[in-house]
Amino acid sequence: MHIPSEMLSGAVCPVTAALSAAGAGGAAALILRRKNHAPKAADFALTGAVVFALQMLNYPVWNGISGHVIGGVFASAMLGVPGGVLCTALVLLVQTLLFADGGLLMLGANVFNMAIVGAGVGGLLLAQLQKRGVSRAVSVFAAGAVSVELAAAALGAELLASGSAPHAVVATLLGVHAALAVAEGAATLGLLLLARGNADGRELSRKGTAALGGVLIAALAAAPFASAFPDAFEWTMERFSLLPSAPNFARAPFADYAVPAVDDATLSALLAGTLGAAAVLALGFCLCAALRARRAKGSA
Repeated sequence: MHIPSEMLSGAVCPVTAALSAAGAGGAAALILRRKNHAPKAADFALTGAVVFALQMLNYPVWNGISGHVIGGVFASAMLGVPGGVLCTALVLLVQTLLFADGGLLMLGANVFNMAIVGAGVGGLLLAQLQKRGVSRAVSVFAAGAVSVELAAAALGAELLASGSAPHAVVATLLGVHAALAVAEGAATLGLLLLARGNADGRELSRKGTAALGGVLIAALAAAPFASAFPDAFEWTMERFSLLPSAPNFARAPFADYAVPAVDDATLSALLAGTLGAAAVLALGFCLCAALRARRAKGSA
C-alpha cells in the first residue's frame, strides 16, 4: 500500500504531510504527558523491527496478487495508540529513505494511511470494542481487519482528490484488500497471542520478548523468498494503467531491498532486511528513550 512517486498531485501531498506531522506530534505529546502512554524503549524498538520485517514478507493471495501485514493495530496494542502511531510512522520513514519503498513526496500520505488511520484509528477501535465488552480475540481480529480497509479507503480518497483515478479504482481497492484484511486480523491476533501484548502499553515479559525476537528472525530469514507478485495496490494500479514509472527516492542506498555490492540476490535481500531492522531498532530505541527521558525530566 506504499504510494509511489507522482501518484498523488495538487494539495493532497502537503495536506496529508501536515496531517501526518500533526498526528505524529500529537502522539509524541501524549507519550510525554501521560504516564500510561509511555512504552518501554526496548519494547518500542522491537515492535517496530517486527513490523518492518513483516512488511517485507509479501505472501501470495490469489490471481497473481500478493499482500503483506501492515502491523498498525499490532503496534498500537503492544505500545498504546500513541506509541503505535509513532512506531508505524518510523517504519515508513526508514522504508522510504533507505529502501525507496514509497515516494519521498508521498511519505505524508503513506504515514497518514498506515500510521494515523491504520495504527491510530485501528488502535482506537480496538480499545472501544474492548470497552464495550467484546472479547479480546474478537476485538483484535476485527480491529486489525478493519484497519486495512480504512487505510485502503483513505488511499482511494487521496487518489480521487488528486484527480488521478476513476471511482472504480476505490471499489477495486476495497475489494482486493478484503482478503488482506482477514489475513491482517488473523496475523494481529496471532502476534499478540505470542507476545502476550496488552492494549494499555504494559511492558513485555521476557517470554514475550523472546517470542517477538523469534518472529523478527523468522521474518527476515523468509523475506528473500517472499512472493514476487504485485501487492494489491500495485495490481489495482496496473489494472487501470495508473502505475507511474518515476523512481521513488534516487538516493536510497538499498533501493528495492537490495545491497548493491552483493551479487547474490538472496543474500542481498537478507542483508538489506537485517540493516533495515537494525535501523528501526536503533532509531526506535533512541526516539522512545528520548521521549521517556524528557517526560521524566518534566515531571521531576
